[in-house]
Amino acid sequence: MDKQQLRSLIENLHHELASAEAIDADSRALLKQLVQDVENLADESSSSEAAQPDTAGQLENAALQFESEHPKLSMAVGEVVDALSRMGI
Repeated sequence: MDKQQLRSLIENLHHELASAEAIDADSRALLKQLVQDVENLADESSSSEAAQPDTAGQLENAALQFESEHPKLSMAVGEVVDALSRMGI
């Protein structure tokens, strides 16, 4: 998977996050921070090997947390997690 495809998935995640209703402020803030972390990893400019597994793990947990109440958001998060995995992150 190339960076452009990952960026497309990240854009989709931004869209789903913006359109999701009934997400508490803390969860929304956490997801926004995780999206920023993924963008940083995609740029490879500020990523560190120690932060990479943590970000992917947090995204996986977020996907599971939103699975029943926000299936589209959960799917978008899952796609980003899968993409990071295919990139070795």
